[in-house]
Amino acid sequence: MQITIYTDGACDVHAENRPGGWAAILQAVGEDGQIVKERVISGGAERTTNNVMELTAVIEGLKLLKRVTGLSIVSDSRYVIDIASGAKKAAKNKTLWSDFFQIADGHFIEWRYVAGHAGDELNERCDRLAVAEKNKRATSRNRPADEPIVLQAGMAGIFLATRHAAKDKATSWAAVIVLDDMEREVSGRLEKTSELEGTLIGAIKSLESRPEAEDAILFTAQEYLAKGMNQWLHGWMAKGWKTRGGESVKYRRHWERLNELAKGRKVSFRFVKTRDGIPQFQRGKELTAEILRRA
Repeated sequence: MQITIYTDGACDVHAENRPGGWAAILQAVGEDGQIVKERVISGGAERTTNNVMELTAVIEGLKLLKRVTGLSIVSDSRYVIDIASGAKKAAKNKTLWSDFFQIADGHFIEWRYVAGHAGDELNERCDRLAVAEKNKRATSRNRPADEPIVLQAGMAGIFLATRHAAKDKATSWAAVIVLDDMEREVSGRLEKTSELEGTLIGAIKSLESRPEAEDAILFTAQEYLAKGMNQWLHGWMAKGWKTRGGESVKYRRHWERLNELAKGRKVSFRFVKTRDGIPQFQRGKELTAEILRRA
């Protein structure tokens, strides 16, 4: 069986911090030339660059692989192919390149360059998906921005970040905690842990590191955590820890612990969609990447 991943990114190549999109198509073809399996994924960012989107497409495509294998990756990005193959060194996006080399480690990759818009069917398909994601982000940039972050005196602001390494099945978490004019950092690595569970554990560890009576706002990039604590928790408890569909709530013991930690003080959880320009989130991103690299 031959595995090929087609990737593409879309963004304004002449400017930074613009809406962008990426797409990856994985195809597994049998000896008879028939497609045995196909996976299609796409995504994007409101503020990014074309090179970041091209590289993200490759990383996300590699995450689809369940085991170490040989494969071909088809891209129209000389930037990605030259650095990934060792012909050039990365001058920018070093954290993202570190992610790539970690997830690519062990795979046997044949790189194939295809000129963009030259008629390759799957490259064109990736391009359409990436452009659609870019246009979606361009529309969302016109929506109202996140509510400004304002911390009252004596209230701790906990900025929680997580990062998952698919190859190692590990998740790192880091929290930058702001109280008045002071900042401190707490972090950790969790083996064989999904990013969602890692976020819940990171929230628990962050709150456990604070005085029991201290009020806090926990800012998170994981919307499920914020909605779980703000909207769904009491409903789950009333239904015997069942979801609206009747299924058992995953990670119940973590939700119970978070509920315990929130008692007796004012603790709120706030989802932050746009984290660019928030230095605490940027620091958290750096810490989580460093923790996975060290291990």
